[in-house]
Amino acid sequence: MRRSLSLLLPFAAALALSHASDAAACGGCFVQQSENTQVTGHRMVLSVSSAATTLWDQITYSGAPESFAWVLPIKGTVDIELSSDALFQALDDLTAVSVVSPTIQCPPPPNCGNFTADSAGGSSGTGGEQDAGVQVLAEEVVGPYETVQLAADDPNALDTWLADHNYAVPAEIEPTIAAYVAEGFNFLALKLVPGEGIDSMRPVRITTPGAGGELPLRMVAAGTGATTPISLWVMAEGRYEPQNFPSFEINGTKLVWNWDTASSNYKDLRAEGFDATGGLGWLLEAAEPFSSYSLEYSLVDLAQYDPKSSGYGDENGVGAVDEAKADVAALFGSMDPGSTWISRMYAELPRVALGTDLAVTASANQSAIQRYFEATATLGTPPACPEQPPCPGSGGPVIGILTDGLANGDTTSVGGCATGGGTGSLGFVVAGGALVGLFLATRRRAR
Repeated sequence: MRRSLSLLLPFAAALALSHASDAAACGGCFVQQSENTQVTGHRMVLSVSSAATTLWDQITYSGAPESFAWVLPIKGTVDIELSSDALFQALDDLTAVSVVSPTIQCPPPPNCGNFTADSAGGSSGTGGEQDAGVQVLAEEVVGPYETVQLAADDPNALDTWLADHNYAVPAEIEPTIAAYVAEGFNFLALKLVPGEGIDSMRPVRITTPGAGGELPLRMVAAGTGATTPISLWVMAEGRYEPQNFPSFEINGTKLVWNWDTASSNYKDLRAEGFDATGGLGWLLEAAEPFSSYSLEYSLVDLAQYDPKSSGYGDENGVGAVDEAKADVAALFGSMDPGSTWISRMYAELPRVALGTDLAVTASANQSAIQRYFEATATLGTPPACPEQPPCPGSGGPVIGILTDGLANGDTTSVGGCATGGGTGSLGFVVAGGALVGLFLATRRRAR
């Protein structure tokens, strides 16, 4: 069984490959294609305010539950809470990069008149105990996890303590732990409560007092392959970017749309950016002002109306609404609502790049980063305009009036025009110059 939730030990990345689909729409009539360019692997969220820094992490683990261990370097002591996969999905949806084709203007239906319209937790304890050179700062059960916060001056003593307490830390990561010990870090260690299966695993939320902006990439290296894909969202007052790694943006003028494959060269431009930085670069995918309303609405609404499936609360969804609200409150912290931004970054880091922790900082450039693109250059064969049926001989023209969903997927033909995928649209049937009926054209939104 596999559970997608990962930052540290062990690590496995899961890719959600993007897909493209055809779309056409009625306004003039016109035809347009779209693609979602996003590829996600390991995902983290970092909220930075003057009062606190909070890290959300999804943990990807495959194996026996008793073999699971997750270790994070921390400063001082931290607060540990549970989150939900729904938070990551919501942020993914709200900041997704989209590329659309140029618009092909098609002729209107012949001889169809002038009738038109506009489109429309458990036991806990505090530390102080000294155990063979390791100080236990805090212990508590958080959902399905046993957690312990530790301090040690001797990395060998720390390794021994973890092994003796059934934290299965791979030998390959021991030098990295030793380096963090030498730098004065404490450690948070998690394992599953005995009897809990990996299907009960959830993302965790870890809050440290004060502002900070570092991610422990050296710990990410444990168990990774040659390349590690990482998506990172940073919520802060203003646009953020990597401080100690190179970064780049996609130049929209270089986008080319391939009509034959219904896709662009976005991924090729991204790969060129990675190559130009020796694999060390982070793509700045999006950066824009962000309101808590859209996120809070979607998460709290889900927790209220489908608590059991929301990922919040207990196994029956009890407490889901309160947990969802707490997650949103932690994400926005003490930030000025009028100054809150979200920055989205993506990297495909080789193992050599994971020898340095990532530091993020406020960008000198505080302009928004574009994430909606319309390609202007094309290749391949454009799709043909939809065939226009003849107007009824004696009954007058049939004209569709359609709303929303210009580039989301499926096509629906109404009144002789092809329409983009959406949720539904209203149309009017006109016969002999008079309005004689109203119909609803329901369309399936592409996923």
